[in-house]
Amino acid sequence: MSDPDTTTMPKYEGQRMSVDRSRLESWFQPEHLEEDVLEKYREAFGVHPARLVVLENVLAPQIADRLARFLASEADFSPEFGLYSSEGAVDEQQWLRADEEDRFFRLRKLSSTRQQFQMSPNALTYLLFRKAFQLPEFKAFFEAISGLTLGWSDDFGAHSMIEGDFLKAHSDDNRNRRLALVFYLTPGWQRQHGGLLRVFHHDGTFTEVEPRFNSMIAFDVLAAPAHLVTLIRSAGQQRRLSIGGWYHNA
Repeated sequence: MSDPDTTTMPKYEGQRMSVDRSRLESWFQPEHLEEDVLEKYREAFGVHPARLVVLENVLAPQIADRLARFLASEADFSPEFGLYSSEGAVDEQQWLRADEEDRFFRLRKLSSTRQQFQMSPNALTYLLFRKAFQLPEFKAFFEAISGLTLGWSDDFGAHSMIEGDFLKAHSDDNRNRRLALVFYLTPGWQRQHGGLLRVFHHDGTFTEVEPRFNSMIAFDVLAAPAHLVTLIRSAGQQRRLSIGGWYHNA
């Protein structure tokens, strides 16, 4: 995997925006980098009632495979519990004592890489992928698909959700966040397992996105009043694995 040139910036050509394909093809499938395709994504994003776009088969196959293997077999996740009435995570006993209506989320956050995999190709790919969102060419790609002018990024990390986990309705409109991104990395995930991302529109309707393997959603946190992740059910040993984070306003 080559290191991208950090001098790359978005190029405007009238209403069109291009990206430097040579520095992004090591990460993304090349068909997503064509100017006409970028324009199509940007138009879809702009007219959607919640200002969002979903890209299928988005990461290069080797990248998607390495990230999926790392999350499934080489990483450890710690359970986290949240309440609407408390800022930040709470302990499990406090969460269990709370009223059902106050329970905000139950999920698992990546806490460490298992010792024997510290320098594995999969673990290193994950670390490089997280760092890549700080690079100008990555920002240029997400500006191109959204039409937004973006600033710095933060909070990119990984989550695992198992049967019984959920994330109730909330907004990401804080800390000057603007564009939310989620990459889904569980091969063979089925709709009946739950874990759908539901993004609400201002008229009370919503868009539902399945966490299909190697797909990605980008949405404007200022345009969507709320979103949630539906309850994980009947997933057996399978886990809903994802990597996500935000770009801030410029």
